Amino acid sequence: MALDLTQFQQLLDSAQKADAFKADVKRALKKVSSLLVNLQTAVEDAETLMSDDYTPTVKERKTRTPRTAADAAGEIDPEAPYGRKKDGTPKNKPGRSK
Repeated sequence: MALDLTQFQQLLDSAQKADAFKADVKRALKKVSSLLVNLQTAVEDAETLMSDDYTPTVKERKTRTPRTAADAAGEIDPEAPYGRKKDGTPKNKPGRSK
């Protein structure tokens, strides 16, 4: 059972392709498994929200601090022409559309 050099080379090439394919399949499997874990957590969260005994938690809001004069400098002056701010700069950059 003698293998010539070309058959041996073809055997090595097919083995390399198989290894590369195996690595690609492993990578894809890792992605799929992580997606399944994320999906399972999302389903569990949805089941928790849909359960009859679920009560939402109330978040506490932070108290607002009053504005200072430095904060008011950026406000728009309604009496200024062409919508300029109180410091004299234009409201929007000229020539730029939103």
